Amino acid sequence: MIPQKRRVLIFGEQVFGSKKPALSIDYCEVEAISFPAEYGKLSRLADYALVILDYSAFLQEGEVYQHEQEIFQKQMLEALDKGTCFCILHYDEDVPPEDRYNYEDGHMDKRGIASCTACQIGFRWLNAFQIRPHRISSPMIAATIERNEFKLYQERWGASKNFFKPYGGGRLGDAIFSLDKEAMLGFAISVGRGKILYLPCQRDFSRTQSVEECLTTLINSIVTYLTRSSTEIPSWAITPLFTKETQLYDELSKLQSKIEELQTALEPYQVAKALAFMSEYEFEEAVPQFLITHLGLSTSRDEEFKEDFWILNPDSEKIVIAETKSYARGFKKSGIYSLYNHREARGLDDTFPALLVVNAHLNANSWKEKIRPIDRQDYELAAKDNIVLMRIEDLIFFWNSVIEEQHSNEELLSVILNQNGWIEVQMDGNIVIHN
Repeated sequence: MIPQKRRVLIFGEQVFGSKKPALSIDYCEVEAISFPAEYGKLSRLADYALVILDYSAFLQEGEVYQHEQEIFQKQMLEALDKGTCFCILHYDEDVPPEDRYNYEDGHMDKRGIASCTACQIGFRWLNAFQIRPHRISSPMIAATIERNEFKLYQERWGASKNFFKPYGGGRLGDAIFSLDKEAMLGFAISVGRGKILYLPCQRDFSRTQSVEECLTTLINSIVTYLTRSSTEIPSWAITPLFTKETQLYDELSKLQSKIEELQTALEPYQVAKALAFMSEYEFEEAVPQFLITHLGLSTSRDEEFKEDFWILNPDSEKIVIAETKSYARGFKKSGIYSLYNHREARGLDDTFPALLVVNAHLNANSWKEKIRPIDRQDYELAAKDNIVLMRIEDLIFFWNSVIEEQHSNEELLSVILNQNGWIEVQMDGNIVIHN
């Protein structure tokens, strides 16, 4: 007998971006509805098993769709009573300011409460549950995973500038991603026969494939979580009771420890590969830090040209001027001209070592498409201007060769100081100079 498919609704472009996702998920019938353009096509929310929406789904380019938000919230009550699960995604939501004298509302400013209630459907429910949202300046990318169903999702998309704490008689329900005993990035609250999940979600709408992978992983995680939640024994009964169960439990604990050890060993590789998918501003910050933490070089930055940084010698003297560039497609000569001009603007001689680190082909759909050679005309121009070109993949492969004890950090600095043109580092660690 074929299981009945669960109806899943993805509500609004604030979840999926400008292009509707094309998702194929076992036992799920996924529907994406634009808002406000397709709001009239929306079925009753109780017809869906799962609804995914943004924390501020009814705030569009500064305009609040108050009437639609109120109708939607009313339908949520009906749907929750019938067992629908709602997943509310957050990333960088406004929160009420602090009012240390307002004890009744968890020290939140009353005007801020009214403002957030008017435009954030996510806050409306939090306020009813006596849960206060908080916001910090940078996204939190790490949290304790309390529900392993969401492990893969958290590793790739589970980041947010928001976290949540209960106040008064409130409680956070089932912890999914925790910061401590009371502060959560992700949690689930049971309402009627249904649930409301709050999950962090860092989306990149410029990469359609990434959004589709995010939503596919998210839906699979939620469906697995809901299935397990409906059949779980109480937490106090998890402790082994039988002799054979105890033996299996001990064996599982050893395997889990080994898995955690391997996952820890894999983390540096994930960090290194992530550089190849960073856009301009992230890339500017990440490359100097990678040189410091992974390749043992000293760097510094100044404010004159923010894309520039310096490589320093052990006496903290500037010995290489460096710059980063990101391109959606292929390499552009303008990167060479930019670094040349910045070197000249600082009054440096044309022979002063200069390094240009390039992240090209950001729109690629495979490593084969991403790792492409630099054209001869480009590396010859760089060599003529005494500039070293390196793709970010060259730096990653060099780092791997250091891990495998083929090369040393000192060799990288020597190459940058004494060569020009394109320094190609192949996957096997072999270095080829193109000039």
